[in-house]
Amino acid sequence: MHFDLAHFPDFQEGFFSGSLKQDTLEVLKDIREQLSCRYITHVGYSDPAGPHRGQGPEISVLTTVPTNWVVRYSAKNYYRVDPLVQGIMLSRSHVDAPGTVRNLAEEKGLPGESKQFLRDCQLRGLGNLFLIANTSNSYGFRGVTQFTFDVQTAENFGRIDNIGKRLSAVATRLHNTLHSNRNPTLAAAAANLLTKRELDCLYWAANGKTDGEIGEILNIARWTVVTYLTNAKNKLGCSNRTSTVATALALGVIAMPAITNRF
Repeated sequence: MHFDLAHFPDFQEGFFSGSLKQDTLEVLKDIREQLSCRYITHVGYSDPAGPHRGQGPEISVLTTVPTNWVVRYSAKNYYRVDPLVQGIMLSRSHVDAPGTVRNLAEEKGLPGESKQFLRDCQLRGLGNLFLIANTSNSYGFRGVTQFTFDVQTAENFGRIDNIGKRLSAVATRLHNTLHSNRNPTLAAAAANLLTKRELDCLYWAANGKTDGEIGEILNIARWTVVTYLTNAKNKLGCSNRTSTVATALALGVIAMPAITNRF
């Protein structure tokens, strides 16, 4: 499994640049203000159909949790027991419909390791109520958002029914901000047209690298880079390098550099 991580620790700017970064951060802050939640984590699924085999899917993760929790999460390989991530491995027939809101504390059949993971979350100050909202965009590209809260008494759990529709609405808003144009079927078709080297060159071109710089990164000649990008341009039916990169980003066949970082 491979993560594309966009991290805004404690709703502050992360190591990202560009206007999309600021727009995304403003959306996150607005959602926090609306819901009075502690942290937000959003996962974009790489494929609407599943299940995944081999090395597993590449997924995009947007989160506002503190940096020390990201480090701990990685060190302990918590993705293996995190209920939010585990849903990615399910087939479509086993995935909750968009608009479904789940309370992890009431999840039946949750494995012991996952329960321990949630206890660790609580001990580390991430909250004591974990609500998950499923959503999708107009193309069926699925996403799931986790909202964490601090609640004082058991009576506060009654608010879940009241807040459910709001959670679904803001989860959809966040998902569309990140993935509104993502068509997984079209993206898969486009990705199959392109070779790994062509995708690599497009990725680094999207990150603002010149042909020479891309050649140094990939350890290939500059003119070989030009050839790969020209092939990608022709395969995607574009007129120039800029439109080729923009098309690849819109289709989701390469990561969005303004908000994502390899993790």
